[in-house]
Amino acid sequence: MTHNESPVVPAEAVGYDFEQETSSSRVFPLRFFGMGLFVAWLCCTHISLVFPGPGCDLAARSAFDMGLRAGDIGTFIVLAIAARRIGVLSAHPSACFALVTLCSVGTAVCGLWLLPAPVPYGLVFGAAVPTAIGGALLFCLWGQVYCRMGMTQAIVDGALSCIAALIVSGVVSVMRQPFAVVATALLPLASIVAVSLCLRVLPAEAPADATQRYPLPWKLLAIMVIGSFLMGTSSMFMENADYLGSAHRILATGAFGVVVLGMAYLHRDKLDARTLALVALALALASLLCVPFAAGALGNAVSFMEKFAFIFFTFFVLLVIVGIVRRYSVPSLPLFAVTRACTELPLLAGLLFNRMLLATDWLDILAVRIALALAGVVLVLVCVLIWKSERSVNADWGAQGVGIATNRHEPGPQELFMARCDAMAERYGLTAREIELLALTLQGKTRAQIEQELYLSANTVKTHLRHAYGKLGVHSKAEVADLFETVR
Repeated sequence: MTHNESPVVPAEAVGYDFEQETSSSRVFPLRFFGMGLFVAWLCCTHISLVFPGPGCDLAARSAFDMGLRAGDIGTFIVLAIAARRIGVLSAHPSACFALVTLCSVGTAVCGLWLLPAPVPYGLVFGAAVPTAIGGALLFCLWGQVYCRMGMTQAIVDGALSCIAALIVSGVVSVMRQPFAVVATALLPLASIVAVSLCLRVLPAEAPADATQRYPLPWKLLAIMVIGSFLMGTSSMFMENADYLGSAHRILATGAFGVVVLGMAYLHRDKLDARTLALVALALALASLLCVPFAAGALGNAVSFMEKFAFIFFTFFVLLVIVGIVRRYSVPSLPLFAVTRACTELPLLAGLLFNRMLLATDWLDILAVRIALALAGVVLVLVCVLIWKSERSVNADWGAQGVGIATNRHEPGPQELFMARCDAMAERYGLTAREIELLALTLQGKTRAQIEQELYLSANTVKTHLRHAYGKLGVHSKAEVADLFETVR
């Protein structure tokens, strides 16, 4: 098999633009660094010592945080409801740039003037609400980017974006004021420039099929609601939670990136969404079992572990959504908007529950701590039961399109292609990595493109393809294509 062989499966048959895919390597750093800038903005705006700096009015900070959450949740609800009318979000660049610019301006106004000054808290809240709109749009735009990448790319670039967010947040946190606030305000603008460059070279998302309706994956969303509520209560046993809670989230984000990169290197043939879910499950149970004894340093450890587990869990859900969008040609906007709303609403409920308990002496009672730990364990087990009720982690979770007239699902080209790949893997005993390589080969990718997409060396790609060819009893790409045509 040579690099000069022509594609054996037409690009349009599986929905890929190979010219765009080839050029996407030019913006590889922007894919993770741009997303990291957005995550860094989320982190920096939630740490009072960074935004707006030492000596701020904590009540004003609380009003700002609540305004951001209200604007965030409201925007995602509006996007979810209006998703069919909006269509592909990146098809409205002027509106996206305008609202992200508003986000940067609102961040600067709140950080430089409103939070440091003795102004009514309602004014701070009111300014924070529109500031959050651009951030919500950025999340959905980056979701669209990740849905146009392969699963390995999504995992590795996601991990790199978390590391980039930690580094950028660290740099901003050591800046003097007002430079830290100015730098924070510029992060959304830099992020939308990066996302726009990425969208120019990645395969474009097709508009939603007007003849189909797209149900929501309620099982997946139910898991997200439970996990987010637990995350909201994670700072319950911390000292100085107003500051350390957000700092723990940043550190957990960076640690997640490092761990996942290590997992990708050590277990590159086995790392998938399921692996991340299992890690999140173990971390969540370990942190909950420590709750009855949480105090001082152990309370901080519980907070960090729960945030660490939540990031693993959130990434698992987002990867499942990426898989649904790619395989079943589901519009990305409603899925990401609803998922984010189902993250932020229960997270806010958990924070309010947290504050309610902290206002009492109940947490000093051991029986209450044990009851809280047991309740948390039960919620985690409910998540496991919901997860196990789905056929597989790669299933559609009830989100695939259904014909409005026929009330039946009509498989698209990409879904049919992937189904035949699955059938070939089962028939010939191919590993997940081997069928992934063969699928890319059938889509016309060269070895160099496959190496870039899967972050594998040339020798590793050759070895996997040699093993796959041996199992199939073929010797060339053309023979693989001929054999693929016989699989049903």
